[in-house]
Amino acid sequence: MRASNPFCRERHRSRTLMALLVCAWTTGLPAPAAANAQGAAMPEKVALAPASAGLAAAARSTRILVAGGTGRNGSAIVAALEALGARPRILARDLAQARAKFPGDHDWVQGDVTRPETLATAVKGVDVIINAVATRQSEGPNSMEAVDLGGMRNLLAAARTAGVKRMVLVSGATVGRDPAEWPPALQKGMSIKRATEQALIASGLPYTILRPTAITPRPGNDWAISIYSQADYRPGESRFGQRPAPLPPEAPPQPFSISVADLAEVAVVSAVDPRAANRVFVVSHGEGRASPAWVSQLAQMPRE
Repeated sequence: MRASNPFCRERHRSRTLMALLVCAWTTGLPAPAAANAQGAAMPEKVALAPASAGLAAAARSTRILVAGGTGRNGSAIVAALEALGARPRILARDLAQARAKFPGDHDWVQGDVTRPETLATAVKGVDVIINAVATRQSEGPNSMEAVDLGGMRNLLAAARTAGVKRMVLVSGATVGRDPAEWPPALQKGMSIKRATEQALIASGLPYTILRPTAITPRPGNDWAISIYSQADYRPGESRFGQRPAPLPPEAPPQPFSISVADLAEVAVVSAVDPRAANRVFVVSHGEGRASPAWVSQLAQMPRE
């Protein structure tokens, strides 16, 4: 696993077994390099995806905050929203660092989910929060307990005060499995992430929880997206530790993977489509070419 993968850098710092395993079993393939002279960049060109293209007006009229918007998933979500003409607000701990990493005309706001006093300004006037915050550290101030769970609680408190109408959480398919199936090294991390989901469900704030399968850097908008209840996601499912092998762009993806761009498409739709409210589901590739057909299944997804 390459150190250039932003989802896996922390395991090189912490070198804990749990951090390594969580990285390997919950993220999929490394992100492709998308660097310029100043650092990584938001995707420069994002084609309008089949489902979200029909929701462009709704996305433009909805004030959306992307927490974790400088990460791999979050930056893809920002790019997808901006491709629709929306102007999402992007939460960043360090504005100078964020602007250097992602140059361009973006709507930045400074804040840290682990510091609740910094969130009031960030959520003011916001309709929907897309929470793509995640860490792979097991201990310390940037642990999963502090960032994922503590950050969720802080965001929820700020959201209630500000009158936010919905939160979309990017979680993981592993989180939804029966805890009896979690290997011992994953027990703590997955239990924290499960508690993060449960905190959102119990909050009273309308929610959508996305549980992506292995996330890959393949291009988006080419192949079908499928959504499943956790109980129904069985055929073709990968085993723990199994990662999709690299395939040429023209080849159909493995059914137990989802491209980061297609995950972003699902997050954008979930932020503005009323049918996604109070739903929890697995996000993966399906069969055939890209189409908006998956959206018709939103209302049939379970509530937890």
